[in-house]
Amino acid sequence: MRRFTVLVLVLASVLVLALAACSSSASTSGTTTGGPAASSVTVTMQNLAFNPAQVDVATGGTVTFVNNDTVQHNVAGDSWSSGPLDPGKSFTQTFSTAGAIPVRCLIHPSMTMTVNVK
Repeated sequence: MRRFTVLVLVLASVLVLALAACSSSASTSGTTTGGPAASSVTVTMQNLAFNPAQVDVATGGTVTFVNNDTVQHNVAGDSWSSGPLDPGKSFTQTFSTAGAIPVRCLIHPSMTMTVNVK
């Protein structure tokens, strides 16, 4: 019985540590957390999606878009575009005006996201 109790405690500890690691990595991904906006954020493009699909960035901050997919993408706002990005390439955009900025891939119209400039 004592071995079973020790095993349960060890498994519970591993689970708590795994959950803590997941929550701490999520806060650095650039997702909206309600805290202060970051001066720079990285967004990946993979599996025909932006990840994360929404980020907060400070006014004057940058978002770097990295194509981790196997196909070409581009990144575009209303008045700017990266041009074609081959797999492994990246593009950085500076956001100077506050507001919710819609971003999309012109090659794959279903790929959309929002940059919240604060």
